Amino acid sequence: MSNLPDRVQGGLRPPQSITWQREDGTAEDLTGATLTGYIRDRTTGTERAIAGTLSVTDGSTGAFRWDFAEADVADAGNFDVQFTAEFESGATPARTFLERWTVKEALG
Repeated sequence: MSNLPDRVQGGLRPPQSITWQREDGTAEDLTGATLTGYIRDRTTGTERAIAGTLSVTDGSTGAFRWDFAEADVADAGNFDVQFTAEFESGATPARTFLERWTVKEALG
């Protein structure tokens, strides 16, 4: 994965499509995985769980979607995001490297 695209504070649409890739560029097979994640404010160090829905859209290619909740984009700032995949069998969990993410300030 590369850094996540910037978002605007309070903007819930469109959902973010993401492809989970290993360090060598191959896709992480997410078939049957349950996804969760954390957001950490790079200024304060405060961590919070992703409140939105993380849905696998094409497991074999590592594709998933993040449907934002209000809490995910409530504050403007610079963040680190990490996703975790839990599997029913085999080696579990899998975790991404930290991804940088910016939520830009909104007016009004």
